Amino acid sequence: MFTEKKTKSTLSKALALGMVATTVSLGAQTATADAANTENTDTNSIYRTKTLTTKTGTVTASSLYVRKGPGKTYSIVTTLSKGQTVTITETDSATGWHKIIMSNGQTGYVGPNYITVSNTTTNTGTNSGTTGGTTGGTTGSGTTTVASKTGTVTASSLNVRSGGSTAYSIVTTLSKGQTVTITGTASTGWYKITTSTGQTGYVSPSYISLSGTSSDNNTGSNSQTGVYVVHTYSTISKVGKVTTSSLNVRSGPSTSYGVKSSLLKGSVVGILKQYSNGWYEVKLANGTTGYVSGSYLTITSGTASDITSGTTSGSTSGGTVGSTGAVTSSKVQAVVNMVKAQVGKPYVYGAAGPNSFDCSGLTYYAYKNAAGISINRSSAAQASNGRYVSKSELQPGDLVFFNSGTNAIRHVGMYVGNGQFIHAPSPGKSVKYENLYSSYYVKGYVTARRIIG
Repeated sequence: MFTEKKTKSTLSKALALGMVATTVSLGAQTATADAANTENTDTNSIYRTKTLTTKTGTVTASSLYVRKGPGKTYSIVTTLSKGQTVTITETDSATGWHKIIMSNGQTGYVGPNYITVSNTTTNTGTNSGTTGGTTGGTTGSGTTTVASKTGTVTASSLNVRSGGSTAYSIVTTLSKGQTVTITGTASTGWYKITTSTGQTGYVSPSYISLSGTSSDNNTGSNSQTGVYVVHTYSTISKVGKVTTSSLNVRSGPSTSYGVKSSLLKGSVVGILKQYSNGWYEVKLANGTTGYVSGSYLTITSGTASDITSGTTSGSTSGGTVGSTGAVTSSKVQAVVNMVKAQVGKPYVYGAAGPNSFDCSGLTYYAYKNAAGISINRSSAAQASNGRYVSKSELQPGDLVFFNSGTNAIRHVGMYVGNGQFIHAPSPGKSVKYENLYSSYYVKGYVTARRIIG
């Protein structure tokens, strides 16, 4: 059961867990303006490359738990002491938690508030002749200093946070049209800013339009400032499968660049670079390269041999992508079709179909009847089924879990693509579509699991 009533205590708990709370228009609903989930349409910024190197984290708490997944709901692997160092291999975009490797080779996840990050960035490539300190060194907190720039807020409301991700607490909120001074860039790509009242903090670059007070001398006619390379793959180890009927391939990482070609649904591309605005530089089946929005890709492990040109039919039954799955994607599609067929049926506590459902009964029913897979019956127990996937890597069929304003998982739904999930909400309501990026569900989001693949 997932109570949808918002209370002061519920909001406080959600904020204590580092959840997101700010607004930007998404149709008739309200969602956060901490991270973009659609194509970036900003045409006012100038592109500059920044490549991340290996990051080292030093424990600042007297004792720090290392957990199996990015959140307090996961079991404890081991405990670190103050002053111990670890290697940070990635950061979960939904929670801000770091995936780490310890000196003994063990891996796990730690919260960002008790780790000081160093050796986080090196700048490379596409800016020629930057001046005025725009490529200044990194600070102990993983923030690259830059010459001052002026930024204007483009969202209706934008959170300023105490660190460079949604895992950090909110310092203040800015309104559309307000200007800030940008003094640095965190390793996550977020801007370090000073407001007109003198407050400092960090904001997502997706909702800031830059105007030039620094001297960036860019050689290309198509360049954008504020969009950074967050990962470069020396060899193709990840591939992306196109999930929309037709996807434009552009000459740079945003919609402000010209279209070079298009990809059909089912095409598989090799991932060359990932950018801070969610775009990717990719290699196509014909050997050419270009840029596409990650909103329309399913990213998995794979190699160059997995790159294909796709089909015009839009069929999703073409087997697995890369090496991660042994079950065909047609089985996943059957599960998604099954849960979609239940929309409109009433919520009944303890029910698992076929005429009524509670939240975990709906997901249990879909996997059991469409794929022949028996998952656990309760929402908390289902969070141990399958494997963890980050929020940025969600694909249709994945289970998404929420906490109902508590410290425990209390609700589950099924992601069906395009930022939507289907769930059985609560008594008196029916199975329905919901926006995963609406403010209410962003605050309560905990984790996601992939059952097939």
